[in-house]
Amino acid sequence: MAAPRRRRGEIPLPLPFPVDLTLTVASHGWAHLAPWRWDPEAGTLSRRERISGGLGTIAITQRDPAAIVICCDPFDGDAEPEVARRVRRWLSADWDPAEAIAALGEDGALIRHGGGRLLRCSSFYEDFVKTVLTINTAWSSTCRMAASLVAEPGGGAFPGPEAVLDYGEVRLRERAKLGFRASTVISATRRMLEDSAIDRSGEGRPEYEYLIGLYGIGPYAAAHCRLLLHDFSRIPVDSVVAAYLRERHASDPTAFVASRAPWGAYLALGYRLTRLREKLEIDQR
Repeated sequence: MAAPRRRRGEIPLPLPFPVDLTLTVASHGWAHLAPWRWDPEAGTLSRRERISGGLGTIAITQRDPAAIVICCDPFDGDAEPEVARRVRRWLSADWDPAEAIAALGEDGALIRHGGGRLLRCSSFYEDFVKTVLTINTAWSSTCRMAASLVAEPGGGAFPGPEAVLDYGEVRLRERAKLGFRASTVISATRRMLEDSAIDRSGEGRPEYEYLIGLYGIGPYAAAHCRLLLHDFSRIPVDSVVAAYLRERHASDPTAFVASRAPWGAYLALGYRLTRLREKLEIDQR
């Protein structure tokens, strides 16, 4: 495959597997949480990032399924490897979908068209904290809490684990309005760092059993965090999922899981693709 053509101010990122940027953005709600910005008309996904102490914007667009075009400002050439690494993480660009396609059959048809990837944040830690922000609250509150974390402890970008600890539980609760989630975030952050489950940049791959042992983390949050690490073996069940299964499939989560046994280790991916397919069908009406 020929290398993508490079234009001034752009970083071409060739993709080893087909990825559809629009389908990835539509996979779940992360693109609506700060510091993400999604412009559907331009097909541009962007966010503010801090790299080597500098704050800038990374924006990506797509001209064909085999490549992503990155624009970053004001990051220079020395930052390009880190910029590209973060973008690959956002899109799960290095995830090989062959086993998922085989397991899901026609239920995984969207994968062949570049779907099947859930938008991820720049680090596991950010995915973890944003998952905590979805616990027992309305989506509007989740959006507000994420924006508060970016604005103050993050200073324009999403804060890393040490910045969150420095900010402290009181300010998380009272100024960022995290409520009871403040103690969960502080306790889990401190323990994951102490246990080396994450590093100072927030990267890590904690197992489900470890996550569920953290203060305030139940099966839903643990399963959702693992889902974003490509562990598709559990559906993260919350009240929204339970209501959807009841209304659209006349089923409860236990019965739905049993009926989709052929999906095996790709159970949660099959579920997410079902939701995405239904969403696309509604949008096309």
